[in-house]
Amino acid sequence: MGKLLARPYRHGDECVISHLIRLSEANGFLHIGHLLQFAGLNWKNLRIPTLEFITGEQDLNTYLSAMRINQTPNSPTAPLHRQHKKSTSSAKLFVKHPKVCSICLEENGYSSYLWSIIAYTACHNHRVMLVDTDPSSHKRLSWYRTHLREFSEDSPIIDAPTQSANSSALSLSSLIYRLAEGRPALKGHPAALQDLNLSEVVSMVQFIAHYQHRLTEGGRFNPAQMDNLTISQHYSTAVESLKYWPRGFHQLLSQYLVNPMSSRGHFGINKHYRDIHEKLYQQQANNGIKRLKAAFDQYIDLNWPTALQTKNLTRLDVTTEDRPLISQKEALAILECREPRLKKLIEQRKLTLQAFKGKAYFNRAEVQALANLYQENWSFAQACKETELSRHQLLQLLRSKLIKTLQRPNHQNRDWLIDKQAWIKQIQSFQKKAQPDCIGYTLAGFQKQGFDIVKVFKLLKKGSLTYEFNPNTAKPFSIKQLRQINTHTKKQHQG
Repeated sequence: MGKLLARPYRHGDECVISHLIRLSEANGFLHIGHLLQFAGLNWKNLRIPTLEFITGEQDLNTYLSAMRINQTPNSPTAPLHRQHKKSTSSAKLFVKHPKVCSICLEENGYSSYLWSIIAYTACHNHRVMLVDTDPSSHKRLSWYRTHLREFSEDSPIIDAPTQSANSSALSLSSLIYRLAEGRPALKGHPAALQDLNLSEVVSMVQFIAHYQHRLTEGGRFNPAQMDNLTISQHYSTAVESLKYWPRGFHQLLSQYLVNPMSSRGHFGINKHYRDIHEKLYQQQANNGIKRLKAAFDQYIDLNWPTALQTKNLTRLDVTTEDRPLISQKEALAILECREPRLKKLIEQRKLTLQAFKGKAYFNRAEVQALANLYQENWSFAQACKETELSRHQLLQLLRSKLIKTLQRPNHQNRDWLIDKQAWIKQIQSFQKKAQPDCIGYTLAGFQKQGFDIVKVFKLLKKGSLTYEFNPNTAKPFSIKQLRQINTHTKKQHQG
């Protein structure tokens, strides 16, 4: 084997195939197939496993070392490939044909690894669409070319694109860039895509784009065979539906009620939803697909009981108890209140109203948590009964903030909500501080000495009173368990 004339180094964010093209260009090879054949690659018709090199599935360093080139770091896309392969097997992550930003190419002189990710359709730096098709000959850009900025040997240099990228394409591309760099999504990105890794984001967008394509154009969605602009249109539509989550996804599913998979009415609709359910069920290891499945189950629970004959859907396991959204009637029953009170809770942002098809729905977990909060604590009347304080005494203590509250009466609340656990801890504290064989007054008798209930409580907390504690199993939270109350000072104690 002869020696290479030049050995250009590889940039940290450079695509491995871009490095090979620059290497073959610097050494006079027609394309990378000839370069790797020179390095000992035994492959028919000078073809090379470009996708395997990009994903890191096949190690390129074997051939680079044969050409006496220092080994390069692993492909930046290698961890993405492993991540994607582990979480799902249906959606594709990498392109079959290359695409470039000619402005970046002119400025930097190499191709970014981001351009090999199929959902990255626009340059986030220059806000233009990536180019993968020659506008004059309509030929696709190939990995087998003499120079990075040429479509083919007889094609002109790739000119700067004139088409600006739309907001949805830029949003998805900037999100992919951040996730590929190991940074979290920004608040401006769709909420449905927050807290997901790159593989999960692409899988989620790909899934929605697939069924949107099936609905509008029919047939299988195969982005590997599409040009970049067509892919971007499909993905942009999917991103738009993700901006209003889960309403946008539900609207997509609703379209199948009027556009079923077959002309057999409900049978065609059922067939389509069963197909979606099975695809979602097969990929539950992927958090993005899992998020789609939760939204799909939510849609099924809300609409199929009235829109479809559920008794015939033997392949879908939907239970009413697990429905994430409930109707207003169910929310009123759980909270045991009337509609005006429900409206007040919405105004206070204690409940979130979710409208779908003109009807009001509420999150079951949120409603149940609020119901538990009311059930586990006391109203004003319940507190009077359990503590054995009069209404006037309890009101004095509440206004003095000596008793912890979770809700105070105002124009939106008609009653107090008193913290039961805080009161129990207070009674337990009084019991620990009690002394046996004290001589004094009852609580009512001590108040007759000129101490109102507020003063009594303050003295009890300071430890300025001595008392006995006589437990009452029938009323374990009663203040009347404190007996033989008397003042206690250091001077009296010394005497």
